[in-house]
Amino acid sequence: MSYFTTIAGGLKSLVTGLGITARQMRRKPVTLTYPHVKPELSEAYRSLISLVQFEELETHDCIACMQCVKICPSFCIEIDGGRVEGIKRMRASKFEVDFALCSMCGLCIDVCPTDTLEYTKLYDEAGYEREWVYDLLDPFRDFEDEFVERQRVSDAREAAEKAAKRAAAAEAKAATEKEPEVDP
Repeated sequence: MSYFTTIAGGLKSLVTGLGITARQMRRKPVTLTYPHVKPELSEAYRSLISLVQFEELETHDCIACMQCVKICPSFCIEIDGGRVEGIKRMRASKFEVDFALCSMCGLCIDVCPTDTLEYTKLYDEAGYEREWVYDLLDPFRDFEDEFVERQRVSDAREAAEKAAKRAAAAEAKAATEKEPEVDP
């Protein structure tokens, strides 16, 4: 008798489970079948930081001012850089971030004077070692020489225009000083 009650209890449990499963199959799924379906990320989503590529420069605009290094509470940013010969603009030559230490607080993004830092929308990055260091300048290295050359030409053009304006202003000033004053 107890054998049949055990089987009856098991069948009742099986039918109850199948009923719950059948009801749940008609509902909209709560989870995603990642990686086949990519998640929709909200505007507030914060992930790794990266350098912004500006269209007018066709590169980043990090001037190695060190403001992000100074404000970082996690001490995870390391930057080197300075003046590049032939151009007025300062440039970063090294921009490494240890994402194993980064708390993604956003202070570096807020303090950046050139607005060249931003959060990425990456959600599947993972570090497999204790040090998880990214060089944020890697995507820009192939185009750096081209940018520097364009900047040299632009700076030379600006300098020539300023010199021409100064010469024109000096000529105008000299012409006004040479004109004799006419007494009425």
